[in-house]
Amino acid sequence: MTRWRGSRRRAAGRWGADQVRLVRLDTGTAEAALLREAALGHHLPPEQLRFTGLPARTLPDADGDPERFPYAIVALEGPVTGPDRAEEACAGFGVLDRVLRSELVDAPERAVLLRAYYVTPQWQGRGVGRASCSAPLLDALAHEVAPHAEEIVLCVNRANQAAQRVYKASGFDFTGTVVPGGAGPQEVMSRPWRPEPTPNRTSGTDERRIPSDSHTPGRRRGGRDRAAFAHRCGQLRRGPGDGVGVGARRRPAR
Repeated sequence: MTRWRGSRRRAAGRWGADQVRLVRLDTGTAEAALLREAALGHHLPPEQLRFTGLPARTLPDADGDPERFPYAIVALEGPVTGPDRAEEACAGFGVLDRVLRSELVDAPERAVLLRAYYVTPQWQGRGVGRASCSAPLLDALAHEVAPHAEEIVLCVNRANQAAQRVYKASGFDFTGTVVPGGAGPQEVMSRPWRPEPTPNRTSGTDERRIPSDSHTPGRRRGGRDRAAFAHRCGQLRRGPGDGVGVGARRRPAR
């Protein structure tokens, strides 16, 4: 388990959406590079790891797919200026995917999928999960990478009730659809995109939009055509455990 210097002091209170940022890790900035290294050092206990993947696998997968956008959850009042600060502040990770399987929702072309999401154990139970899934933050990032999207969709393991509570508190509802997963049945949850006129805290800058066909250096070209073909076939590459993890302290399932 990675030691997080200062994390106990910083996580002593509850954190709200005004204290948390979502920082894209595909932008090539100095801050993104620091947070990428911090996320690659994350660990989860086995009982949580069975519900989601770690960036050691999911970050390279996202880097190789132009339809996926990895981001770090940052719980720090101030800039990330070095490795130690990045290690303290990187409270979790997630990926937004513009390609959905057709069985998840009625209109996958108008949705974006949250996947590979988790909050690190050091930050669980402090409100970071709810804040990072809240409409002001997650919706702003979703609209930045997928301006066509009208809803945010996720799949959560039926046994992961702690995560379900976080998503419910963040406005997600069960759709009634259940899909198979590597660790058991997964409930599909969704929330309509909420265009609140709030500052964009996904990157710490003023409100801005990235073109939907923006391409990160190093990502393979031609992925959009393959993704469109996969969408038409109703398929989505999805490995075991590549769902959404826990965002609060886990309780035994009843």
